Amino acid sequence: MPANLANHYRPFNSVPPSTRPDAMTFFESLTKPAWIPPDWAFPAAWFTLWTLQALAVLVILGSDRGGKRVAIGLLIAQFIVAVAWQAVIFGPGRLTLAAWWLVAVLVLVVLSVAAAWRVERTAGLLIAPTIIWVSVATALGFTLLRLNPGA
Repeated sequence: MPANLANHYRPFNSVPPSTRPDAMTFFESLTKPAWIPPDWAFPAAWFTLWTLQALAVLVILGSDRGGKRVAIGLLIAQFIVAVAWQAVIFGPGRLTLAAWWLVAVLVLVVLSVAAAWRVERTAGLLIAPTIIWVSVATALGFTLLRLNPGA
């Protein structure tokens, strides 16, 4: 991908470095592993995963089986916790919290898949790819913590 197109997906890419929020400057200053996904992959992945989850909600709502409220509740909880993570990661001294927060997101995603699967297998399958992405994010969170002690 051309650099100018990749930079299009970076948060705050059009904001001059001297006026960027401290959180973004902090994240950019971290030592990152070579295997970190490119910046454009994060919004693309989350857009795709949340679209699949929205479809799963429709499948669950259309089901005549029990357990719909639990499945929907877990999906809502993992969505809120995943979105709230963004406020946790961007800031000095928060890497440990951010890494463990991702563990919580991963647990909620696994529970969401299991609950949705019990209602309709298709719904569980639609949510399941989120396990892979959040597993990568969790590994990245702990790798950032290891590479940036004291950050």
